[in-house]
Amino acid sequence: MKAAFLTVFAIGGFIASSIANPIAISNSVEKRQEDDYSELGAALTTLLADIQKQTAIINSTLETIPENVGEEQATTDAASLAPQFQAITDLLTAANATVVKRAIVEARGFGKPDIFKTLSIIVYEILGTVKFTLFKLGLGKVVIYLTPLVLSLKGLLFSVDLVVKGALLAVGPLVNEVLKAVGLALIGLV
Repeated sequence: MKAAFLTVFAIGGFIASSIANPIAISNSVEKRQEDDYSELGAALTTLLADIQKQTAIINSTLETIPENVGEEQATTDAASLAPQFQAITDLLTAANATVVKRAIVEARGFGKPDIFKTLSIIVYEILGTVKFTLFKLGLGKVVIYLTPLVLSLKGLLFSVDLVVKGALLAVGPLVNEVLKAVGLALIGLV
């Protein structure tokens, strides 16, 4: 009877430690990361520059497209934008992996407000390009390119929020604008 009683406590302790252990590891990583935001800031600044290059290519391509474009031409134009949308998706996915692994280029002089500002500019840059694309081509032609883009943006925002508490609150309204633009385009398809 005593052995069974002690076994229950041993198993209970094992379960409790296996559940609490990942939480303790996560908290210690977060505290360590909160001390130095400069690495994350440098990575986000590099990401912003790369995204701006791709969105500039997309926007210059979209500017050449006339207002009322035919179905076949819209499909062709959307396919021509696919590499840039995929490049932005790849950049966001790579940045997400970098943030999680903390293998980020070093720089100094970043704080929470700078990270929030850079992250907001990244989201705003993507928002402007998505809205312009939806205006010119409609959602039906580009939904297969925008879905992975929005999902990788979500992953990046969640990863940054783990490192810098409050990041989602800081850029939440802009992310809502991205989702609203895609949602309004979906309503237009109905």
